[in-house]
Amino acid sequence: MKKLGIFLCCALLSASAGVAGSAQRALAAVVQQDVFTHKEAGVQFQLPKGWKAEPDGEIITASSADDALQVVFWVPDADSFDTAVKELDKELDKTIKNVKMDGKPTQDTHNGMTHFGEYGTGEVNGATIAWSVDGLAAKKPLLILTFGAPQLMEKHALEYQQLVKSIKKIN
Repeated sequence: MKKLGIFLCCALLSASAGVAGSAQRALAAVVQQDVFTHKEAGVQFQLPKGWKAEPDGEIITASSADDALQVVFWVPDADSFDTAVKELDKELDKTIKNVKMDGKPTQDTHNGMTHFGEYGTGEVNGATIAWSVDGLAAKKPLLILTFGAPQLMEKHALEYQQLVKSIKKIN
């Protein structure tokens, strides 16, 4: 969990500053062109044109071409979906200050998987960010964390929707 906290802090700082990271390959992801497979979660997704992804163990970070929007795919150590969400809340509370929810959490299905989501705004080191958390009941619980400056989230909204629609469960 400590690794995720450090990672979230770095991802949030990169998202708010638009800083590029170095690409890494890891065992959790299988890459075919712009299609990434998160083996542990049992899902795959396709990156929008120009986007990149950086696998690092159980975490895959996808980002827009300008690094303004960060999308983190993470399979927590928790045994259950509810436990994973509680762990995530604790980590986010350490990183994002002045959290404001936009609306109530949602629960539905996404490509045949149970899905929950919530979103809002907050501050990281004094910079305002927009964030969302999505959870999918895949092979293992998968949490998807999205961060960026509010105006940049809007700029990349169509690309982000394309990415989200492409997330599918695999065998």
